[in-house]
Amino acid sequence: MIKRIFEKYFRHFLFFYSFLGYKIIILLVSSLLVGLLDGFGLALFIPVFQIAADGSDITGAEADSMGELRFLLTWIEGLGFDLNLNVVITFMVILFVLKAIMRFLDGYFKIKLQNQFVKKLRYQLVDGLSDLGYKEFLNFDSGKIQNTLASEGIKLTYGFLAYFNSLQHAILLLVYIGLAMLSNFQFAILVSIGGYLSNLVFKYLFTNTEKASIGLSKLGNTFQSFLVQAVYNFKYLKATDYFSSYKLKLKDVIDKIEHNQRKIGIYSAIMSSAREPIILAVVVLIILIQVNVLGGTMSSILLSLIFLYRALNYIVTLQGSWQGFISNIGGLLASVDLIRDFKLGREQIKEQPTVDQIQSLQLKSISFSYPNGFRVLENVDINLRPLSTYAFVGESGSGKTTLVNLIIGLINPTDGLIEVNGAARKNVNISTYRKRFGYITQEPVIFNDTIFNNVTLWAEKSPLNLKRFGEAIQLANLQEFLSGLPEREDTYLGDNGVLISGGQKQRVSIARELYKNVDVLIFDEATSALDSETEKAIQTNIDNLMGKFTIIIIAHRLSTIRKADTIYLMEKGNIKDEGTFDELIDKSKKFKRMVELQEF
Repeated sequence: MIKRIFEKYFRHFLFFYSFLGYKIIILLVSSLLVGLLDGFGLALFIPVFQIAADGSDITGAEADSMGELRFLLTWIEGLGFDLNLNVVITFMVILFVLKAIMRFLDGYFKIKLQNQFVKKLRYQLVDGLSDLGYKEFLNFDSGKIQNTLASEGIKLTYGFLAYFNSLQHAILLLVYIGLAMLSNFQFAILVSIGGYLSNLVFKYLFTNTEKASIGLSKLGNTFQSFLVQAVYNFKYLKATDYFSSYKLKLKDVIDKIEHNQRKIGIYSAIMSSAREPIILAVVVLIILIQVNVLGGTMSSILLSLIFLYRALNYIVTLQGSWQGFISNIGGLLASVDLIRDFKLGREQIKEQPTVDQIQSLQLKSISFSYPNGFRVLENVDINLRPLSTYAFVGESGSGKTTLVNLIIGLINPTDGLIEVNGAARKNVNISTYRKRFGYITQEPVIFNDTIFNNVTLWAEKSPLNLKRFGEAIQLANLQEFLSGLPEREDTYLGDNGVLISGGQKQRVSIARELYKNVDVLIFDEATSALDSETEKAIQTNIDNLMGKFTIIIIAHRLSTIRKADTIYLMEKGNIKDEGTFDELIDKSKKFKRMVELQEF
């Protein structure tokens, strides 16, 4: 029962508590102290007015007009002071100065907690993405990932502040109601009734704002997804004039986003415009009831009005800050959902044993099928010897790329066993295993940064790293290109390497893998997107690396596999034949025909 109550009414608090722990309690206690110091300081206005009006010290009857709050005057007297104007004003000023100091510390601490929370949540998102298995990643919406990590992060900041502003306003509201009970019990009842009635007015707005906020986050995911695809496929969309149709879809999503934002804006405008009239109406009503019905005295009414203003102000600001939190709750929920999904798709990695070097790698009766039952590989047996070069050729759909994904450890076989250094790969630390591979793809991965950072992935420019960088540049035949640049290794390459040629991009990607100090180099159709002259230069690179690394080549072009030690001819997920280039020419009619037609 208690658990259900907490999950229903305190689920947001429990969520923040899971990130920040006891620090939340410290923040709430500081808010309580701010309210008490402010309330006690306000209470002392009554004796100040009475002393100023009468010209004499406070009497017992006058102190009784403060209700239970007269203990403040008793406390001052207990310290040995007379209850004259100067003394009461001095204590009142001290209380307000302490309140100001506490409010500053409270605000500073809240900003620190906000930074800590947003940082920790974003770290979890980044770690979750990093720990996600490749197979599970393929089922994710890239737009959702990008939107949550980027755009929704802004909502996290605003949402955090709005939520804790709401908590602090609620505490201050309770403080002033408590002080009101001490000074005038009837007043407290009236404030509670007024707060309850005003809450009914805004409940409808809160519910609809929350729905609009969640819908806005989902639309943001959709828009990011379509936008990413538009950028990635820009050339095709532009060349075919499909962009004129595609942009209609983008505009449709934009219209829906703006519609939800407009609804949230309207609800917020209603909240903002209704605050003052509600406060005024409740104030007038309570004054009339106290004077005409309850027969309150002038001093009790004055003290009630002071607390009334504070309490009702926090009722409305509480509603406003809660509205702000609800407006940004979509970002919070999107982040929580994504973290949960990341955890469900997390790759399980064993700590030990690690793989410090790949000395042997064997695939024994390997098969792989997709969840829908489609079989891609069937009983593949391969023994990859160190420092040898292997090539896989075959028609599209023959299983070459899937085989490479299995070898590098992106996916695991459905049947069969992969052994590394004589041990089953499933029993070793897969992360350290992957670090022993260099992977060069058809589309080179180039970051919008300098050549040095692209090769070293933001390593420090220490003497050792600069030496390793120079060696990788030399092995990748980039030294001539680099020496011709005014800023040399500090030259920026642009988004996806737009400022350099295709061959240079490919060399940079090769240099990165060589800097990594790997055992196995995989070239996955690394020259298929290059012109003949550039392909020849890259092929020279590959030839120079033979014998220094274990090399795996997937290729369609003859020139990239002629010197391979072993060529595997694949067909419909099976290894149809194997041998050197010349051996396959002699014994495989299919391979010979492929050579004649230059199908690879």
